[in-house]
Amino acid sequence: MLHIGPFHADCPVLLAPIAGYTDLAFRLTCRAAGHTGLAYTELLHSRGILEGNRDSLEIARISTDDTPCGVQLYGNDADWFCKAAQWAEGIGAALIDINMGCPVDKVTKTNGGSMLLCDPDRTTRLAERIVNSVRIPVTAKLRLGWSECAITAPRLARQLEEVGIKIITIHGRTTAQRFKGAASLDGIAEVVAAVARIPVIGNGDVDSPEAAVRMIAHTRCAGVMVARAAISRPWVLHAVHGRLLTGRTPPEPTVLEKIRLIRLHFDLMRRFRSDRMAMIVMRGRIAAYGTSLGHVKPFKERIRLMHSPADFEAAMDDLERGVEPAWTSVPHGVFASRTSEQHPIGTTEPDFAICT
Repeated sequence: MLHIGPFHADCPVLLAPIAGYTDLAFRLTCRAAGHTGLAYTELLHSRGILEGNRDSLEIARISTDDTPCGVQLYGNDADWFCKAAQWAEGIGAALIDINMGCPVDKVTKTNGGSMLLCDPDRTTRLAERIVNSVRIPVTAKLRLGWSECAITAPRLARQLEEVGIKIITIHGRTTAQRFKGAASLDGIAEVVAAVARIPVIGNGDVDSPEAAVRMIAHTRCAGVMVARAAISRPWVLHAVHGRLLTGRTPPEPTVLEKIRLIRLHFDLMRRFRSDRMAMIVMRGRIAAYGTSLGHVKPFKERIRLMHSPADFEAAMDDLERGVEPAWTSVPHGVFASRTSEQHPIGTTEPDFAICT
C-alpha cells in the first residue's frame, strides 16, 4: 500500500501519464483489464487548462469510475500552475502531479518539464507554492537530470520532500537520453536513498512483472510506474501487481478477452470523444495491440483502412469468428474473476459517471 499524505492506494503499480495515450478511454480500458492503482492524465499545460483550450479540456476529463486518478500539469509560471492545480482539485482529482521530466522540445522550450531539473532551488519554490495552494496531495515526476554531467534528481527530491511533495516518481534516464539506452537502476536507488519519509516510485523499462521485481529489489523503491508497455498490453499493470502481491504472475488473458478489450477501448473512445477520434486512435494503436494476437496482419490492415465504426465492428466480428477454440474455451486471467456487473467488457453502453 502506498501512503500519499492522507490518501492511500492499495496497489504499488502506477499507470504513467503518457502524452497522446492515457486519456480517459484508455485509463478505463486499463481498469477493465484489472488495474486498481493510481493512474494519471496525460500531461496538461497549466495555462492551456485555464484558457479553456479544447484539447486540454478533453484530455483532462476524469471519471468516478477511474479512481484513483491524478492530474499531471506542466509549466513554469507559479501563478498559472497554482490556479490550474486548484481547477484540477475542483473537478475531483485525487492528487496533482508536477511534470519535471518530459524531455520533449515542445515542453522544455517553455521552461517546463525536465527544464525544471536545471534549477533545483527555483523548482522547489515553485513546488512549495503549488503544495500550499491545494488541499489534495501533490506529487512530482522527475528524470535523473539534464545529462550525465548534471544529475540533480537526488538533491531535488530531498528538497521537494521538505516542502511537502508526497511522492517522487523517478525515471531512470536523463533528459539527453530521452528513451535511449537502459534506465539506470543505480540512479533510481540514489533518489530512494536521498529521501527519508516519502515513497519513491521507479519508472523506466518496467515492461513485465520480472522487470518490476528486479527494479524493486535493486533500488528499494516503494512501487513502479508502467508506461509504454501498457499501450500494447493494458493487462500488464494487473500482471505486475499480481506478481508483487503473491509472487506469481497471473495468466495471460485469452485472445478472445483481448479482442473484447480492444472493442471496449473503441466504444469508450466513441463515447467520450467522437467516432472520428475513435477511428484515428485505433488505426494508430492496432499494430501495438496486434503484437499479442498472433498472425493477424490482414485484420490490422482492415482496421487501418476502415471508414466507419461499422467497418471496425465487422473486422472485429470476423476476427472473433476466426479465434481458435483452444484459445477461448477456458476463461482465466484478469477477466474471469469479475462478474458481468463489475466488468464492462463486451457492453456497448458502459455506464460511467463523468466529472467535467
